[in-house]
Amino acid sequence: MLFKLPLLLLSHCLSAVVARPSEAPKSLPRRQDASIPPQSICGEIIEAVNDGYRIFYASDVYLCLTSVPFNDAVALRFIEYYNTTMQFQSTLAYLKNPPEGYQQPAFDLNQGLEYLKANVTSGVYKNQYEFEADLQLLVYSVHDAHVDLAAGILSAFSFSSPWSLVTASIDGKETPKVYFESQVRDYRDNGTKISAISHINDEPIVDFLTRYAALNSVGMLEPHADWNQIMGNPVQDIIGALNIFAGSGTFYPGDSLNFTYEDPNLNGVAVEETYWVAIYNNPDFTGPLTTGGDFYNYFVLGLLPASYGEVPLPPAFGGGEPLSGILNPVPQQQRRSFYNESLRAFPPNPDVVQNNLDATGNGGVVTGYFYEDISTAVLSIPHFDQYGWDIGNFSLAVDTFLDGAQNRSLSKLVIDLTNNYGGTTGLALLLLRDLFPGIDPFAGSRRRSFDMANVLGTATTNYWEGLPTSNSTEFNTKVKLVADEWVVTSRLNAETNENFTSWQEYEGPRRYNDDDFSLVERYDLSNPYFHQAAFDGWLMTRYIDNKDVGQSPPFDPENIVILTDGACSSACALFLEIATTQGKARTIAVGGAPKPGPMQAAGGTRGARIYSGDFLDADFAFAREKDATAAARLPDVRESGMYVSYAAFNLRDQLRADDVSTPLQFRYSAADCRLYYTLDNVNNMTALWRDVARAAFEDNTMCVEGSTGYTARNGVVPKAPPKATPVPLSTLKTAIEFTVDYDPETPNGLPAGQGNIGKKVTPQACDANPNSRCPLGGIPWLNVQVSCGNNLQGNIPCACLPPCLLAENKCGDLNSQCISFTVPAPPTNKATYGVSKKSAASTFTGGTVTQGYCVPKVGTPSLGCPLQ
Repeated sequence: MLFKLPLLLLSHCLSAVVARPSEAPKSLPRRQDASIPPQSICGEIIEAVNDGYRIFYASDVYLCLTSVPFNDAVALRFIEYYNTTMQFQSTLAYLKNPPEGYQQPAFDLNQGLEYLKANVTSGVYKNQYEFEADLQLLVYSVHDAHVDLAAGILSAFSFSSPWSLVTASIDGKETPKVYFESQVRDYRDNGTKISAISHINDEPIVDFLTRYAALNSVGMLEPHADWNQIMGNPVQDIIGALNIFAGSGTFYPGDSLNFTYEDPNLNGVAVEETYWVAIYNNPDFTGPLTTGGDFYNYFVLGLLPASYGEVPLPPAFGGGEPLSGILNPVPQQQRRSFYNESLRAFPPNPDVVQNNLDATGNGGVVTGYFYEDISTAVLSIPHFDQYGWDIGNFSLAVDTFLDGAQNRSLSKLVIDLTNNYGGTTGLALLLLRDLFPGIDPFAGSRRRSFDMANVLGTATTNYWEGLPTSNSTEFNTKVKLVADEWVVTSRLNAETNENFTSWQEYEGPRRYNDDDFSLVERYDLSNPYFHQAAFDGWLMTRYIDNKDVGQSPPFDPENIVILTDGACSSACALFLEIATTQGKARTIAVGGAPKPGPMQAAGGTRGARIYSGDFLDADFAFAREKDATAAARLPDVRESGMYVSYAAFNLRDQLRADDVSTPLQFRYSAADCRLYYTLDNVNNMTALWRDVARAAFEDNTMCVEGSTGYTARNGVVPKAPPKATPVPLSTLKTAIEFTVDYDPETPNGLPAGQGNIGKKVTPQACDANPNSRCPLGGIPWLNVQVSCGNNLQGNIPCACLPPCLLAENKCGDLNSQCISFTVPAPPTNKATYGVSKKSAASTFTGGTVTQGYCVPKVGTPSLGCPLQ
């Protein structure tokens, strides 16, 4: 049930197995026996999970989710907590009143939360799923990839088609059509003739997918980027992600799913009939859960069952033989390419490979390719998410690549940032200085200026300013905080290029769009201590000594083209902004919805800083301890009501020097050219890069009709942004009538007695005893590599770490990253699992271990790192 009050409302992984479609889609057999009673469905699913199953019929999962009871008091506490947290979101005023050119609907988040609260108090919601579905619609309506919420029962599952799709044109000129991704690979490898898909569930496919993308859009700034997020692509494969249509949909899409071929003669069948499935995303062992009330206690309240410690850990979660409860990652052979991981889309023989290549978050990401016949070098960077020694290896790989290109006298450069979700800001700044010697990135940003933020900033900045530095211990304490978000005197005032003298100077306010903002800050990149604190101990030396000023660039800026698919976010968007506005590089965007017109290169978040509710709570506690005014005016302990594993927002807006009144998030910024994917290049990176080079340097008629002229080049006045086109959304089935409480001993899902809080795990060193469990939660792992800061690398013999799922790539702490592992794990059931025990997975094949663990990006003394 959607909001009854007027409200404009308008991510993913298989823990142990990544399911891929078979080469030729076949219908999933549907179970024929009677369905499980609603009171038992959740328990049946958890039993199957403990047996190693991860994929279920969507209708069975929906039956479970809608059996989970709702408690209005808990929901109201959560809304209060979330409302306070989201007051730090930098874009509230511009979301409510966006400027011309913003491609998503205007949205008032504060009003939306008030409507949500009104629905709770008026009894609209009859089960937890109804409430959480409307809550997530609010979150997605912000259209900011830094805004994310993992909480409650919706975090346990994602909905999925069993088959992934791609959009491709026959020749790059004709309007693209939609195909099964596996059949396009068959076309690539064997020349097999294939048919496009014309309808999904008897609706024209473009209409269906446009609405699906808009409903499930996660942080994208325009429909073209939304569209690409529901399509498969090779970079998703190498980073271990699943696309929104085939792996990570949020809302229940229904039961039956059928695809109609445009030319049934090519496939021997007119319609592929199947069912929507759901993927279980929780990496933790829940203990025995039986009813919807049990689900509420665990996923909503974060309470472990009373009998949790009395049941053995199933093999699917690392218990029993042969692992004996402790996991020892097996060193992998050094990878030399992404050829296998991308299902042969990436070339097998890159010329440059970053050390320890592994784009899933546990190694290098950079590969480089030299095409001497077209005098073009290609630098592929799937993301900037690098920490510890990977930062140094990233720099070495880029330097090796640039030297190799110059030694071969290559004159043109393609930088592939497709699907790049961002990562470490320092690497974006490093790459800018590699390509544009002497460049001084503006990188200006600001935040909302309001009482709670200013009390916090004043207390923290004053404490930092007052720290003594008479000995090394005191000095190290001060250096540790120099890049803290609430210490502003270590940053530059963009109006003077001098350090701020106080938080009071910084807070302003400056009034824009009926809201108050701080002054514009810049990073003090000449300060080596800021580098040390902000960039994991690494110094970007060119910014400190400026020895590269005046040097010739490795490529002329007009010969640099940056390729994106609209997903470019965060640090990627920062790199793109500076490279194009200050460095004068060009951009090409690929894909998007199958229609002509321009497309933005950075369609993900352009915010400057992701932050979280947990970070805020730690900041509040620190400031209250150090400052009497903060102790009196900041919250003590915030009660979230619901268990929240991850509540993120954007703290600072990124700005451009020519107009600091409007965040980059709301400035239309089209690519210089847009290309359609073709059947020949959508799963062939070499073909794609050659097409990009040709369009950029030889033949601009390859650009999609109407996609050029939207950027200011050579003094030309750019065209006005296209008008946003509202997408009509189908009504969500978010509510059913709830008539029976199947768990009468637990009123409204709240525990009748005191439960065990258990889901958040703090990484701790442990005793490598095969018979011991981690006393504070988590799973014991041997030989864990962590960065201890200041370029020190630590090897923890045994650590209790929270488990995670690679495609989700979410840990409860923004300072942690999900690292994949390879272990001699027990066999995992690969079949889609109907709770009737009847297999429904004839189309799911393959099984890549993608379970992981959350490792702090910088280690702590509790993990064995030395005190500094």
